[in-house]
This record gives sequence, C-alpha cells and structure tokens, in this order.
Amino acid sequence: MLDTHWAECFDLKDPLIHTRKKAWDRFEQIGLPRSKQEAFQYVRKEFCYPKPASQKRVSQKSEEGLVFVDGFFDEASSTIPGPLIVLPIEKAMKSYGLFLQSRMQKVIQEEMDPFAALNGAFQGSGAFLYVPPKCKAALQIVHVLTQDGMASPRLHIYLGRGARLELEQISQGKSEFSNAFLDCVLDQDATMKWVDRSEGDFVAVRALLKKSSKLTTVSLGKLFRTSLKVELAEEEAEAELYGLAEVGGNTQTHFHALVEHIAPRTKSRQHFKSVLKESSRFSFEGKIYVHSEAQKTEAYQLNNNMVLSDDAAAHAKPNLEIFADDVKASHGATVGGLNEEQLFYLRTRGLSQAMATDWLIRGFCQEILDHA
Repeated sequence: MLDTHWAECFDLKDPLIHTRKKAWDRFEQIGLPRSKQEAFQYVRKEFCYPKPASQKRVSQKSEEGLVFVDGFFDEASSTIPGPLIVLPIEKAMKSYGLFLQSRMQKVIQEEMDPFAALNGAFQGSGAFLYVPPKCKAALQIVHVLTQDGMASPRLHIYLGRGARLELEQISQGKSEFSNAFLDCVLDQDATMKWVDRSEGDFVAVRALLKKSSKLTTVSLGKLFRTSLKVELAEEEAEAELYGLAEVGGNTQTHFHALVEHIAPRTKSRQHFKSVLKESSRFSFEGKIYVHSEAQKTEAYQLNNNMVLSDDAAAHAKPNLEIFADDVKASHGATVGGLNEEQLFYLRTRGLSQAMATDWLIRGFCQEILDHA
C-alpha cells in the first residue's frame, strides 16, 4: 500500500523530490514497526496507511501563528509577527539552502523512527521558521484536519543567538492518519519552549542544542505516540522533557525519548507521568546517552504511573548508557494506584469518594502541568 502511494506521489518536478527520496530510502531501511522491536514492543495496534491528503486551504486567520491544513503549510492563513521569518520549505531552500539541506540530510541519515522517516517522504508543504538573534516571540501552531488521508505536517526551526521562542501546538478536526514532525536548532544562549496540546497519531521532535541553549518540551496532547530526540552538542546546553497522559477506554499512549549528552557540562531532565483508567495502555521508554567527552554531565529521568483499573497496563523502561566517568545521573520508575491514606484523610474532611479521587489525580498531574 505504501509503495503504491509513494509511486503516485513521485514527481521529478517537485523541488523537494531528492529530500523525499532520501527519506523514503531511509524508511525502507528501517522498515515498518514490528512488535519485537524494542521501541515498539508495547504498541498494540494494526496501522492503516491511507493515501496522502491533498492540499486544501481554509478561510480562517491565525492570531500570530502558523497554520497547517491537512499537513500543508497555509501561508495565507498564517500570521507571523516581525522580525520573524517564515517561508514554505521550497522557498526557504533558495535563501537558507546550505543550512537546510545539511540539517535535513543529517536528520534523515540518523533517523531510527519509521514514522519520522515516513513524514519526510510524504510531507506536505512544510515550513521553515527563523527567529533572529535576541528576538523574543510566542507563536501557536494550528493543525487543521479537514479530510481523511495521511496528514504529514513538517516544520523546521532555527533560533539565532540569544533568541527566545514559546510555541503551543494544537489541532482541530481529525484525519485517518496524522504524522507530524518538528525539527529545531538552537544557537548559543537561545531558549525554546514547546507545549503540545494536539490530538492525533504521531509526532516526532528532533533538536540540536548549541552552547548554553535550553529546550523545554511539555507533551500534554492526546497522541498515540510521541518520539523525542535531543542532542546536547555543545557545553552547558540544557534540555527538560515533560509529558502527561490521562488515558481511558481502550486507548493507548506511548512516549519514546532519547537525550544525547555529547559535550561537557550539559544537563537534562526527563519526567513523564500517566493516569490510566479502564483498559488503557501506556508505555515510556527513555534513554540518557552520555558520550565519553561529556564529562560533568547531569542527567535525570523519572516515570510515574497511576493505574486506576485492573485492566489497565503501564510499562516503563528508563535506561542509561554512560561512557564518561565524571557524571551525576539517575533514572527510575514507579507504578501504583491511589494513596489510600491520603484518600481516607480527604474523606474524613467531608469530601465524597469521587471528589477525593479527583483531587488526588489532579495533585498527581499538577507537577507536570506547572511546566506548561
């Protein structure tokens, strides 16, 4: 099925055809996910790969934000404050081609997630966002889904020195298969915060951090799978990854996170939580990889799960790979239910069973929500 879709999409006149072809070749090397693969061992779902969605425009105007419609960047509906620069990728190739081509090639070559590679092959009209040095901005990314099909929005971001950017990602509507991709490069002293409140199937975030830059990601949306990969490439770079999944029914949520400490004196923190009801499923697989040159690294990873049903299941696999000898690092995971003593205390203060339960759940979640 995917081979047929790829053959139908192949167009030598497409300015991105070489990038698409490299991504497709990489996808074929990786292959579709299998249950025996470590990154997908807890995923229980048969995937349908519909035909890629066609380009369509909407009449709405965003308040200082980027609009993607069925995976295609809608320049006319987007509102970008100066001095930020936003261009469709095919136009950005003319002005920022040297950087973009080098970065996109690197990302594709190193990609290990089949869905991220699939996005590169079937991407709609993607966008490139440039935040000039010392500029401060807050933007919203709106994914509008109006038709069935495969939606593959793609956004590349570059923050100049000392730039500050806050991004909030939301979605409207539904599609058969949504597969978003975000790539960001932070120059020296740049700071970026990304809060994801979208719904859909997949989202992949790739990031490269230079000296003294900082990235914070907060995943709060209702997504099937979130894939995060962050490279701390220069000294004193810092990353904080947070995620919260409140899952019920027969739904599933999966987080896969990799933080690479490449340079000395870098810091990272991962903290993910889940609240599981009914027959829901959740998994967290996180890795901290400390290269031999990354001395004086500080890296922490934690996954907490609150399971409220005998039919729900939580799987946690935090792990460390450390090849430096001057490192502070820890990882851990917990799985449990409601604290009976706390529940009893709240009941003795006049709260109903339902209200006391709600208070405890909200308290459990608040630690992650405070970062949004």
